[in-house]
Amino acid sequence: MNDKQKAFFAIFLLSVLSGTTAAIVKIGLVSIPPLSFAFLRFLIAGIFILPFLISRNKIKSLWELAPLSLLATLNIIVFVLGIKTTTATIAQLLYAGVPLLTGLFLFVFFKERLTQKKTIGISLGFLGVALVVLLPIFEKGTKFSGDLSGNLLISIGVISWSLYALFSKKKLQSFSPFVMTAAFILVTCIVLFPLFIAESITYPAWWKALTPSSILSLIYIGIVSTIFTYLLNQYAIKHGGSIFASMQFYLIPVFAYFFAFLLLGEGLTLGLVAGGFLALLGIYITTKK
Repeated sequence: MNDKQKAFFAIFLLSVLSGTTAAIVKIGLVSIPPLSFAFLRFLIAGIFILPFLISRNKIKSLWELAPLSLLATLNIIVFVLGIKTTTATIAQLLYAGVPLLTGLFLFVFFKERLTQKKTIGISLGFLGVALVVLLPIFEKGTKFSGDLSGNLLISIGVISWSLYALFSKKKLQSFSPFVMTAAFILVTCIVLFPLFIAESITYPAWWKALTPSSILSLIYIGIVSTIFTYLLNQYAIKHGGSIFASMQFYLIPVFAYFFAFLLLGEGLTLGLVAGGFLALLGIYITTKK
């Protein structure tokens, strides 16, 4: 299996796992405030990966990776705050701009131009996401624009994640995907702690309303949707590059709608089928030599 095939497998598996995340997070948020959920998510992940980090004697690496990790941490915080006032639909569309933005940053910082194939692939993928997200909305006649402040916060998250993906490629020459992921998780946990305390003051004794489903949701998100998905992301960056790894944002909405159809009985629309095909075609063209 060559590097491109490894990267494609990582992106595909990452997208499948991430496609289940939104629904499972919603279950947890029924009884857990959003910032507390985010902190506990990364706390669980941190507790899980810390022994492995210590056994490999990589704790000192966290200091060197902390500034870069803060870009990904910012994405987590602004997304949690932004999604409260905007819609999931507009958030998906904004994040679909990550591949193009990453390509722009590649040119700005490293003077690397997008090839014609990558440009076509990114454009087709974006069109696929637009079909998946927008056609069902138009069919139902629902508004999807969201709130301006929420949209701005999500946009900040898109920019910070694009920069994180871009500069991760260079750091992966010196650090393994595991160490990169561990640094991000632990830095995020530290940054979220004061926000967790502040929210606990605003919502005192929220834990008394915890349900078994919320606890299971938190554990799943902490381990599967945090450790494994972010590890797969770093693996994809290492073997496929920043732009290729960012193509996950074309597949995640496809799988999210697919699982809604499979698990919740929601309709399988023409937009989902056509958009999913275009997203896969775009990724194929982007990675084709």
